[in-house]
Amino acid sequence: MRREIQYHLQTSTDGQGFTLVELMVTMAISLFVMGVIYTAYTVYQRHYTTQIQVVDMQQNIRSAMNFMMEDIRMAGYNPPGFSNAGIVTATAATLNFTKDTTNTLGTADDGDGLLDGPNENITFGFAAGVDVLPGPPDGIADNGAASFAMIVGGVPQAIANNIHAIEFNYTLDTGLTTTAPASPADIRSVTISILARMANRDPNFTDTATYTTDSGATWGPFNDNFRRRLLIASVKCRNMGL
Repeated sequence: MRREIQYHLQTSTDGQGFTLVELMVTMAISLFVMGVIYTAYTVYQRHYTTQIQVVDMQQNIRSAMNFMMEDIRMAGYNPPGFSNAGIVTATAATLNFTKDTTNTLGTADDGDGLLDGPNENITFGFAAGVDVLPGPPDGIADNGAASFAMIVGGVPQAIANNIHAIEFNYTLDTGLTTTAPASPADIRSVTISILARMANRDPNFTDTATYTTDSGATWGPFNDNFRRRLLIASVKCRNMGL
């Protein structure tokens, strides 16, 4: 009796690669993962860019504040005693003062009795044409933000960019505070409120905040996509009232 041995060849798909369905599923998963990674990267990049601009804005406003405080502190500096240096005009939007620090060549720092030297007559405020609406300057840039300037000899020199608003509030020799002193000679200290605006819009942010100045005035809410920072600081005019 002859036995018939049948050999059954069992095929395997192990060596045949992926099926079309498997490839499609793999591609779909890969695309999903890539989409998640790209979205995360985009969010991170946007957040990073925003933070860089916020840091720039804060450094900008602090630099401007320190610059003004250093000069305002010297208002009325008058070592000879007969130059009549002091605060000339003072409003909420601008501050003009003199200090007898140099001669006409700018080579002396002990005063010469004249107020005709470089940087002896200084005005802080927006440049002409920046703050004209709705009437007299109110300390708010008409176009939303502008360069804030130190004006010397009628020529504005920008000390900070993207400044939305400024307020000067004055403390008098009586202790009272006002943004419109009747006699600038009575001013003993100045409190500066500066509102800076970020250079670019943040589409994921809406500024609904209200900013309160030292005098109690309010700016905003602006309900736009710009981030802002308010900085308030006081400086004593140590040469006034001597």
